[in-house]
Formats: sequence, C-alpha cells, structure tokens
Amino acid sequence: MEKIGKYEIEQPLLETSFSDIYIARNPDGEGYFAVKVFHPKGDNVGEEAKYGEAFWRARFIEEANIMARFDHPNLVQAVDIGETDSGDPFVVMPFLEANLLYEIGEDAATPEDIEKIAREWRPRPVSPRRAVEVWRQMLDGLSALHDAGLVHRDIKPPNVLLDSKRRGKVKLCDFGMVKVPDAKGSKSGIWIGTLEYISPEQRKSAREVDARSDVYSAGVVMYRMLSGRLPSQGRAPMRAGRFGIPQKLADLIEQCMAPKRRDRPATAGEALEKLDEIVPNARALSDKSRIPLRTASVKVITTTS
Repeated sequence: MEKIGKYEIEQPLLETSFSDIYIARNPDGEGYFAVKVFHPKGDNVGEEAKYGEAFWRARFIEEANIMARFDHPNLVQAVDIGETDSGDPFVVMPFLEANLLYEIGEDAATPEDIEKIAREWRPRPVSPRRAVEVWRQMLDGLSALHDAGLVHRDIKPPNVLLDSKRRGKVKLCDFGMVKVPDAKGSKSGIWIGTLEYISPEQRKSAREVDARSDVYSAGVVMYRMLSGRLPSQGRAPMRAGRFGIPQKLADLIEQCMAPKRRDRPATAGEALEKLDEIVPNARALSDKSRIPLRTASVKVITTTS
C-alpha cells in the first residue's frame, strides 16, 4: 500500500489545480485523515505559468502553516505537516465526510441548468433554524481568522465542511487564498475567489480587501441557505415573512451583503455579536468553545525546506 510519510493511502479523494488529496488511515488509531500533497498542474507549471511553481509552493506551505496555528472548533486543523520522499510538501487534516453542498445542493442559474443536475444535488434551502446554526459557526470560525489579521477570500459552500452528513458541525477549510499581512502571495492585484460569492471590491482586486469582504461572502452563503438560490439570480430584499426569520436578522443579512463595504459589519466577530443579540439561542445551537491559537505541537515548515 502506498504511503505518504507514515500515512497509508486508502484511495484518492480529489484533484485540484495545485494539489492531490487522498484518504489515509490513521496510523496511531482508528479513523481516517485527508492528506493534501502539493502538485501543481496545467497552466500553473512550466515556462508559460504566470507565477511559477515556486510561488504556488510558497502559498501551499503558507496555507499549511495557517492551519497549524489554530485550534478552533470551526476551522479545519493541521494534524501534521511534512514532505514526501520526492520533496513535495503535504499537510494532514481530519477527514470530514461532507460539506454544505450535501444540505443545499449545487448552484444552478437557470431551470435548464437545474434539470441537468441529479435530483439529490439540485439547489434547495434549509430550515431557518439550520441556516442560523450553520451561519453562527461560520462566523465564529471566520472571527478567529479576522482576529489574527487574516482574510479568507474564498468563503463558499464547498469550503464549509461538515463533520457528518446529517446536521454536522461546521469546519471552514481551504486557506490557500488567505490574505496574510505583508506576505508576498497576498499582493496580487487580480481578483481571486468564486465570482458568485465574492464582494464587489474583490471582483476588482484581491489586494486591498479586508475582513468586510469575508462578511459579504458569508452573507451570500446565508442567503443561499435560506432561499435555495444565489443573490445574483435576481435578488429581492430580505423579508422576514418570506424566510420565516426575525426582521432584524433579515436586516443583518442585508447589511452583510451591502454593496459598499463601509455599510457592512467590520468583521465576522461584529456580525456574530449582532446575530447573538437577534437570536439569543443561536449560541446554544453550536459549539461554544473558542480557542484562538493552537497549543498542540505541530511542525511548521518554511518555504525553503
């Protein structure tokens, strides 16, 4: 059986433009891990690549080190970091069996697009109670990033992992686009992210965005959970009666999706405080523990290793 470090690979899980992800056995006990190995492909390698392999390797290592910093119930953690026998960096994470798409389905813009999707993956809303439960955990995880001066820049349903397929707890993932203060990889003037979920200012440039851009994206995810559709598909203003939520909550979602960032909550923590004032029992729906920085010993690697 193939091994990466000490981890025995069970099967491939996913390929991205920059990595390969595998399901691996836990060598120290029961259960499984997800092992993400740096492997850029296509236009990201070779002489024609805009940034080059060294740039993306640095970003991969930066993402792994960010994951190693946090021990928060709503952020995916790095269990281990290392290098393969061939020198490629890898990061090991808990294997989580679902993401928010299992509950809300895939995005589709038109009835024709919806018809092309298998029935179990067609877009749909969740109950207001579940939407609040998920949103609170999202905001809690985001607030830990914002408190550390980081901006996620790619909040969307596939990056909202769940620890089970039925009402699982939220674990935000994919820190590959995180804006880190003074980091080389954060200075790009191009837009990055997922178009349907990013803020108007991020569509112009990812360079100057701040926490309010993540707040916008979180608002879009909340709208998507409640309505079953994207705001870009012709959004009417949030109305409490339409979605079965308090009017103040509808107003908060509107504030988060305000076109001008000065009209949004400054951070996810500020949005979270407003949510807890509006829906006091929302805190009881999710894990109350919040530990901003990791205390466990995890190897941190550098861009030159």
